[in-house]
Amino acid sequence: MGIGIVIPVWNLWEKMTFPCLQSLVKHTQLADIHVYLVDNASTDKTATHAEKMGRSLFGEGHFTYIRNQENLGFAVACNQGAEEARKDGHEYILFLNNDTVVTRNWLPPLVKALDNPRVGMVGPLLLFPNGTVQHCGVTVTPIQQVGHIYSDFQPTHPAVLRKRKFRIITGAVLLCRTEQFFAVGKFFEGYKNGMEDIDLCYTYVEHECMQQVVPESIVYHHTSQTPGRLNADMHNSKLLFARKPHIIPDAHLYYAQDGYVPALTKDFVFYPRLAEEKRKQFNKTVLSSYSDGLCREYLLKEPFWHDGYQILIRSLTKQGRTEEALAYCQRAVSLCFSKHNLLLLAELASKFEDKVFCEEVKQSAARQLNTEVVKGYAQKLKSVMQRDAWYDKLLATQELDTEEFGIY
Repeated sequence: MGIGIVIPVWNLWEKMTFPCLQSLVKHTQLADIHVYLVDNASTDKTATHAEKMGRSLFGEGHFTYIRNQENLGFAVACNQGAEEARKDGHEYILFLNNDTVVTRNWLPPLVKALDNPRVGMVGPLLLFPNGTVQHCGVTVTPIQQVGHIYSDFQPTHPAVLRKRKFRIITGAVLLCRTEQFFAVGKFFEGYKNGMEDIDLCYTYVEHECMQQVVPESIVYHHTSQTPGRLNADMHNSKLLFARKPHIIPDAHLYYAQDGYVPALTKDFVFYPRLAEEKRKQFNKTVLSSYSDGLCREYLLKEPFWHDGYQILIRSLTKQGRTEEALAYCQRAVSLCFSKHNLLLLAELASKFEDKVFCEEVKQSAARQLNTEVVKGYAQKLKSVMQRDAWYDKLLATQELDTEEFGIY
C-alpha cells in the first residue's frame, strides 16, 4: 500500500508533536507507513529530540527527519515531505497536523474511500478534545464566508454521520493519491499558513474530483496551536478569492439537505435554524415542564434550536449564574452572529470585572451593527446569489427574524 505521512512542525514538541507520534505508533500498522517530519526551524526540543525519537518509535526504515534552516511555512513543508514520499515510491500521501491524535483503525477507512476514482482527497471526522465535532466538512456561505459545517455538534448526530462529498475539507488530516497530488500542482506556496488546503481542494474540484469526510475514521484535533497561525487571515483570504474566483456558495444546500432552514437575519447574516414546526415542538415540550437540564438536553440534540439558548440564558441570569449564561451566549453568537445575540453578550459581559473582554464584546457588537457593514453583507449576498433560485428564498426568511426569544 505504501503511505507517506507528512507532518510539518514548528516547535510544540512536548505538547503536540510527541503525543501525535505516539498515537501513530499505537494505532497504525507501521509496516504500511513512512513518517516524514518536516521541521520548520524549531527552537524547542524538536531540533534535538525529533530525529532520534522518531527512529526509535518507527524504526530506521520508516522515519525521515527533514530540517529547514528557517520557517518556510506550511505549504512548502508539506510539499517538501511529499517530494520525499514520491521519491520513496509511496502510493499515497497523508498530510497530518502535529496537533492531532489518531485513534484505533483510523487509517484503513480513509484508504478504502479512495477506491472511488471521482474522490480526490479524503479526511477523517475530526473531534475537539471534549469529544464534540471540529470538522466533518467545509462549506461556503452565501456571502462567501468559509467555515466548518456542524462544528460543536455531537459526533453521533445524523447530519454529522451522513456520507457525502464536499468541495472542501480541512488539510489537518488529508489523504490523497501521490501521483494525482503532483499532477494537480501540489500546495500553492503563496499563502502564509492558512487557506492552502482550500486552494488545493478547489484545484481538485477543477479537475472534476470532490472530497469526502469518512466518519468511520476518527482523529482528535486541538486546532490552530502554532503561534501566529491566524495572523495572515486577511492576506490569505484575498489571495484565495483572487486565485479561485469561482468558489461556489454551498452551505445553504447542505443545511437544506439535512432538514434545516437556511436563513438570514435582518442584518444579512447567514445562519441555519430548525424548521418552524420542529422549533415550535421543541419550545412547547421544554417550556411545558421546564428545567435547565431539559433545555440543555434539547440543545445537545439540536444545536440549531436558537430559542433554546435564549430560554436557558434567561433562566441562568435570573438565578444569578451569569458566568454560565455568558458561556451559552457566546455559543449562541458563534451559531448566529445576530444583533440580539451580540447585544445580549455585551450586557452579560458588562457584569464582569474583565473590562478588556467587555470592551472587545462592545466593539464587536458595534462593528456588526454598523450600517456600512450591513450594506456590505447585503451587497455581497446580491452579487453572489442574485441569479440563484435561493436568493429570494433567503430574503424571505428575514421575516422570521423577530424579537421572540431574540431570533425568530
